Amino acid sequence: MPSWLGRTRVLMVVGKGGVGTSTVAASLAVLAARGGADVLLVSVDGKPGLGPLLGGEPLTGEEQLLRLVDRKGGRIRGRSITPKQAFGDYLELKGFGSVLRRAASAASFDVIAGATPGMEHLLVLGKIKELEREKAADLIIVDAPPAGHAAPFLRSASALQSAVSSGPVRDQADEVSALLADHRRSQCVLVTLPEETPVNEVIELAADLESDLALALAPLVVNGCWPDRPGVLMTAAAAAKQQEVKLSVASRKALDEAARFGRVRLERERQQLARLDRELPMPRLQLPRLPVARLFPAHLDELAAALAVEPLVHPVRKR
Repeated sequence: MPSWLGRTRVLMVVGKGGVGTSTVAASLAVLAARGGADVLLVSVDGKPGLGPLLGGEPLTGEEQLLRLVDRKGGRIRGRSITPKQAFGDYLELKGFGSVLRRAASAASFDVIAGATPGMEHLLVLGKIKELEREKAADLIIVDAPPAGHAAPFLRSASALQSAVSSGPVRDQADEVSALLADHRRSQCVLVTLPEETPVNEVIELAADLESDLALALAPLVVNGCWPDRPGVLMTAAAAAKQQEVKLSVASRKALDEAARFGRVRLERERQQLARLDRELPMPRLQLPRLPVARLFPAHLDELAAALAVEPLVHPVRKR
């Protein structure tokens, strides 16, 4: 297991919707479990698909064992955390009895959440904080909301610190802020694709999380990278001659079109990786694009192996 992955007990995986944050979170869980870690994988955005991706059932609020990795204790457990469920757990933590807790949770949650912006996010983060405090796992990997909601999600504690001066909400906000700001307890993995819009968003999000919130950033993960194939630079006729095969006119035309698409795609990818070099020069990991219609547990082993390498190191950014 890479040293950076075991540096903290909480790992937030964050990125624009569609860049593969859930896949990266699951692959990191596999990698950590291979190193003997007891991993708890948490979905906070109502995405149950993490369970089947790892060979288990769809995630619910009840914890389930998803995968045993080795005999050294490496395993992956999974669960979801919703704001309403986190509120009920908070009431239990404060000593409410089961009957009173159910009544208070049903009657109060919608009122509190509606009247206090950011409260739903704080409740979820508060539950993650409690899991970390209880040492519920060696590593808690959180599949965070998409980029447009990630900053408000992670900023909820500091926002409520500004809005609430005292009481249990302020106490919870202080404790969550302390978790997120402690680089020995939590860090964020940003995920992007080598495409213009996702790169724009991850550059903006990195500045928001690191500069404004002072969160620790783990290596950046660039997902879905195409392999660099020198053959796309050749014409179909030249390749056929080299291989001593004959091609019809239609085959040559189709192959030339495919090669042209590959050249354009690789050039755009190189441009976006160069942008990341300039504008977000931080340690970086690149995951291969898997040409499959659906990912299965075996694919996560391949991605976990790609995440196990040493990150590409770039000069430290000036803040």
